Amino acid sequence: MSAWIMLALCVLSPTTSPYAGDEARSIKSLSAEQIDGYLGARGMGLAKAAELNGYPGPMHVLELKDQLDLTREQLERTKKAFDEMKARATELGRAIVERERELDEAFARQTIDERALDEAVREIGRLQAELRAAHLRAHLRMRDVLTRDQIERYDELRGYRARK
Repeated sequence: MSAWIMLALCVLSPTTSPYAGDEARSIKSLSAEQIDGYLGARGMGLAKAAELNGYPGPMHVLELKDQLDLTREQLERTKKAFDEMKARATELGRAIVERERELDEAFARQTIDERALDEAVREIGRLQAELRAAHLRAHLRMRDVLTRDQIERYDELRGYRARK
C-alpha cells in the first residue's frame, strides 16, 4: 500500500481514544478496580520492590504460616504488622479516593484553576507516597520476624526462587 493511501486512511478514519467509556466512571481517573484496591487496602503492586527482593509481605506470610512453620510469637508479630498496615492503608486509600473525587468534580464543574490543581495533585501524590511507604514498611518489618530460612522458603513458595 502506498504511503499516500496509508496517510489518507489515518486522516480519514476516526480514532477512538483508549479512554472511551471512562467518561461514565464515578471518578474519571480511577477504575472500579483501583477504587476497590484503595478502599480495601490491597497492595496493588505498591510493595514489589520489597516483595521481589526478599522482604516478605505479612498477608502472604499469614497465608503460608503452616508451610513456614511460624512460632506463636512470629504469628503474633506478623498479625500485628499486617493489622497496622491494613489500618493505615485503609485510611490513606479512603483519602486518596476522596481527593480524586474532589479533583474530578472540580474539573466537571469547571471551577478548577492552576493553584487549586497544583494543591490537589500535590496532596494526592503525598497520600500515594504515604500509602506505598505503609505497604513497604510492613514488608520491612517481616525481616525482623522471620528467619533467613523462612524467608528463603517464602520466596520458593511464592515462585521467586527454584526449590532446593
